[in-house]
Amino acid sequence: MAVNQQLSTINFPEISFAGDKARYITPSWADLDHLTLRIAAAIKNANHQFDLVVALAKGAWPMSRSLVDYTGIKELASLGVKFYQGINQRLKKPVIYQELPVSVQDKRILLFDDVADTGESLRFAKEYLLKQGAKEVVVATLFYKPWSVLEPDFYGSTSEAWIIFPFEIREMILLLGKNWQEQGIVPEEITKRYQKLGFMEVVKHVG
Repeated sequence: MAVNQQLSTINFPEISFAGDKARYITPSWADLDHLTLRIAAAIKNANHQFDLVVALAKGAWPMSRSLVDYTGIKELASLGVKFYQGINQRLKKPVIYQELPVSVQDKRILLFDDVADTGESLRFAKEYLLKQGAKEVVVATLFYKPWSVLEPDFYGSTSEAWIIFPFEIREMILLLGKNWQEQGIVPEEITKRYQKLGFMEVVKHVG
């Protein structure tokens, strides 16, 4: 049962710019913590019991520690799955680039990620864990996008916007800055956009 079937969905204000087709949301660390707590509460209310949390690298790493704390699940491991080799070079088949350090044989697994976007990595990881002998695999994500091929069993919020997480701001500054420059956006306007997104502290120190 998904979180939004038990609790009201949290909606985040969207930020948009003239001439830019994308819409953005910028959840804070406090927002992510709140979503993680809501997911843990929903798991408890559903009387689900798990032996292990498997966090997909790298998006699930920051909040996976809070998830195991809030749920009381004792074990945490990480699995790395990639669909791309270099920029926009999609692989024919997904690749496991970081193996699990523990056995999942006969274990009840909570598979966790930051967002179900295409959902392909989550679907592949779920099937992989079941093939490795997992007794059960339940999926939880902080965010869920409605076009995902896999709907998580638990999620904290839905959004169709481009989600900029607080643990990837410098990466997004570089990516968005490059995209906007290629669109012919002048530096002054790019700076104003960074300000609207709340990025200036990072720009000032490490951007």
